[in-house]
Amino acid sequence: MASMLDMEKTFSVYIRHQSHPLAVKMISGEDAIPAAAKLPLRDFGVPFALCQAIGLSRKEGLCIALDRESLSCPIALAGLGFVRPEEFLSGKYPLAPTNQSVEARRNIAESLPRFPFGRYRSILIAPIGAADFEPDVIVLYGSSVQVMRLIQAAVFASGEGLTSMSMGTGGCLLPIVAPILEGACKYGVPGNGDRRLGLAADGELVFAMPKNRFEEVVAGLKLSHEGKQTYPINPGYMTLEYRMPPSYVELRKALIERS
Repeated sequence: MASMLDMEKTFSVYIRHQSHPLAVKMISGEDAIPAAAKLPLRDFGVPFALCQAIGLSRKEGLCIALDRESLSCPIALAGLGFVRPEEFLSGKYPLAPTNQSVEARRNIAESLPRFPFGRYRSILIAPIGAADFEPDVIVLYGSSVQVMRLIQAAVFASGEGLTSMSMGTGGCLLPIVAPILEGACKYGVPGNGDRRLGLAADGELVFAMPKNRFEEVVAGLKLSHEGKQTYPINPGYMTLEYRMPPSYVELRKALIERS
């Protein structure tokens, strides 16, 4: 497997990311948390939401570990399997949008991917260039064209399209839980928390690849680039004639005739 630094260099060349690609690892009972990791309650005195930790890591380069006590968002607690999910799945709590029906909230909760309760005890997030652990998934935020290039890389070898699910909520879970459970690359739309707490930009999307796809996606970036799927994209219309409005044509004709 390519090193994290090599992957970051590849992303820098072919994606030109503007925030750190993230290495994410789910920690079970046997795994140790790196000493360099920031623990929200210990190091900041407050718990963090998952989207908040993701934003801090990708924008400020921090390595952050979250467990049940230091994770403030109940949706992430249930989705990561840190708590039993029954109360979340009931739909009876008026999460945003607060005027939604219980049935609709229940359907959203059931649809969001989640790990079984107790499988993991914490989550570790770090920029890939600084990660001293083997991640379960790599998560990248970028513009639609940057995510397009990652999708092209992911489908290069097989030609099989990617599937995505977005509901405008739980956006931090979709690029972490779903790729690990399914072993497949995913892309999606960040939710409200990503934007309010993680400071995701209006035009950003998110792409994630599980560890069984790392080498394939990195190779696909290079090979699809050689096959003329590149970023930045060169406009194809620059040498075509633009049809000027009639008044412009008339003025041009008059200027030339009188010169």
